[in-house]
Amino acid sequence: MFYPIDAYDKHGLLKPSMMLWLALAFSAKAWIVFVMAGASRDQGSQILTIFYPLRESLYVGMVIGLPALLLMWLSGQRYKNHNVMNFLWQHGKKLLLAAYITDCLLQLYHLSLTHGAFSWTRATTMLLTLWFSLYLMRSTRVRNTFADKPIER
Repeated sequence: MFYPIDAYDKHGLLKPSMMLWLALAFSAKAWIVFVMAGASRDQGSQILTIFYPLRESLYVGMVIGLPALLLMWLSGQRYKNHNVMNFLWQHGKKLLLAAYITDCLLQLYHLSLTHGAFSWTRATTMLLTLWFSLYLMRSTRVRNTFADKPIER
């Protein structure tokens, strides 16, 4: 499949799309919430309680977000043609999907703890998790982005 010339970086590699960046950021949401809570000292614990009612789930969410942070970093490093980086990048879609499945299971666990009580925050998070998971599985651009590797020199 061919993409417009501006879809490639200066090294000739397919750049991650805006939707992929959003999927990566959403997967790393625990880190974003953690930083936001740290930045707003007065309401920090309230922010954490809204998104992560159980403190342990914040830590699990931070572990789930590590593959996304790694892939964000690797997206700027993959031109270096390093074997380990290329291997991780080419398996990035699988890593990200595994993180999304784990996140979905964690959200189902939280839902069972509240006996199915409705919350807009949980409902929106679950919907976005499922939507981004489907996007990652079905997108040709995502598949091509993670399959792209630098030319041997």
